[in-house]
Amino acid sequence: MGIQTTDVLTDISNILEVDVSDGVVIYQYDDHGGFLGDGDMVVKLSFSDTDCLNRTKESSAWKPLPLTKNLEALVHGATYYGCYNAPYIHDSDYNPVVPKIENGYYCFVDRHSKSKDKKDDSPLLDRYSINCSLDIYDADTNLLYYLELDT
Repeated sequence: MGIQTTDVLTDISNILEVDVSDGVVIYQYDDHGGFLGDGDMVVKLSFSDTDCLNRTKESSAWKPLPLTKNLEALVHGATYYGCYNAPYIHDSDYNPVVPKIENGYYCFVDRHSKSKDKKDDSPLLDRYSINCSLDIYDADTNLLYYLELDT
């Protein structure tokens, strides 16, 4: 079920439209394999210098933080109608796997079959299923969080 580290770096580079091959995988979790391949994937990459940060800044696919309201709800949860909804991608205790990041960039890719614009997250939470990738680069720590959600 799990994929090799080099395959992960290649796959992430292709999805992000930026080369992350110089990253070191320091955490990887993948529970895909449910009904129709549903599941979450989290990969945390560390970089020894700012080369990846510079590549993200130069890429038109990446935007500076903060996250949009929909992406914030996806990663950290949100309060709707007075009730807290846990983040979509979380650990076993329903805590977000990505810390709050103030200084950095993000790249969103909507992989849903009905997506009209793969960079637009506005319909994300209005569908019955979510198929997307979200990457957040922390410029203060040179860590990249790759999140993949398939429901």
